[in-house]
Amino acid sequence: MKQKFAVVTGASKGIGFAVAKFLLAEGYIVYGLSRKAGSLEGVRWLTCDVTQKESVESAFAQIMEEAGRVDLLVCNAGIGISGAAEFTSAEDYTRQMEVNFVGTVCCALQAVPLMREQRAGRILFISSLAAIFPLPFQSFYSASKAAVNAFSDALGLELRPFGVETCTLMLNDVRTEFTDNRRKTAEGDAVYGGRISASVGKMEKSERNGMSPDQVAETACKLLRRKHLPSHKIVGISNEFLGFLCRILPTNLMLYLLGKIYG
Repeated sequence: MKQKFAVVTGASKGIGFAVAKFLLAEGYIVYGLSRKAGSLEGVRWLTCDVTQKESVESAFAQIMEEAGRVDLLVCNAGIGISGAAEFTSAEDYTRQMEVNFVGTVCCALQAVPLMREQRAGRILFISSLAAIFPLPFQSFYSASKAAVNAFSDALGLELRPFGVETCTLMLNDVRTEFTDNRRKTAEGDAVYGGRISASVGKMEKSERNGMSPDQVAETACKLLRRKHLPSHKIVGISNEFLGFLCRILPTNLMLYLLGKIYG
């Protein structure tokens, strides 16, 4: 069987670490891209900042020099911010989009010509239910993931004739360092009647009691064993039910319910 090569961004911890671990067990040679090398043995670590085009280009050039091909790209690198949209600094919301969307696009566009020429390849984008359930006080995070979903769908249509597939893996609450690393601002909380801190606190409690990164990685590997990838996959049975509700509920009703829970 031909050796397969995978690239995982944000692989040094959390979901990316778990995905890299499971891919190694599946027999992939795994290149882990992160700003700092991770501790997982067997991964070929490359220092890379996804927001720096030159850094991404350098990493993929090294991969191609060593491996000669890329069979799978997992775009996982991401950050979170929270707070009222009007009180979020331009620096914070720009950084949010640079990492979660622009950085993701930068990595994908390095893989695309390689996979197109191979006439085979898969790109798995780690996304969020926030892409279809816009969260109050996480407006920019939701927007970044909605952009990833739309990009994945459009890119998949463009690449279909070349045998290249894309898929977004939409997550809900996962127990990782992402929660502690979120850049939060409570500015304006008094103006909003304490709703900012209440909403973010409720969300973070859910995250700390969420699924494990291994569950996400296991789902990803099950998808990769399929002959074809779905366009979207929601992780977790209860979360799949939420996705079903999103499809059948009128938008105004869905937003009303989100406001009751998180607004």
